[in-house]
Amino acid sequence: MPEPHSKNMKIRVNGEVKEVRLNINVYDLLVALELDPVQSGIAVAVDREVIPKTAWPGTELRENNDVEIIRAVQGG
Repeated sequence: MPEPHSKNMKIRVNGEVKEVRLNINVYDLLVALELDPVQSGIAVAVDREVIPKTAWPGTELRENNDVEIIRAVQGG
């Protein structure tokens, strides 16, 4: 019997494999990772291409994408 189609996919986030729902976009990924997408100081690259913050809601991730999330931290 064939396997039912999964509603999840695997991507790599900062080097770690994560299982996320199909059709998730960058904005929703950040929310799922408990990061505030509205907060300043967050940068996201997908497969080594920096995604402008204004494009996060429209940037859908695909199976095996390599996502890097960088957060600026204040301190001294």
